[in-house]
Amino acid sequence: MDNIKDENLKRLGKFIAEELINLARETESEDWVEENMRDYTIGELARCVTLQNLYLDREEYEKCAIMKIRIMELSDRLDLPIDTDLTNLEEDDEE
Repeated sequence: MDNIKDENLKRLGKFIAEELINLARETESEDWVEENMRDYTIGELARCVTLQNLYLDREEYEKCAIMKIRIMELSDRLDLPIDTDLTNLEEDDEE
């Protein structure tokens, strides 16, 4: 970015910001709520998968089962096919 003058960079930034604001004004508020809820649900799913892996490493299987149920609920809500089969806990590398 050494060959871009500060003045041009500021103009570009202002142009991008104005266009984003215009796009936001054209969007219905229901669209924002729907997208935010989906983002929240995906974040919650990621948190639960992380916790499930942590509990599995600690061999806390009761907590792992609770996370499995929560993961299934969230994946159903998102219409995502997630394999939550924990019957085979062996690592693939340990053959």
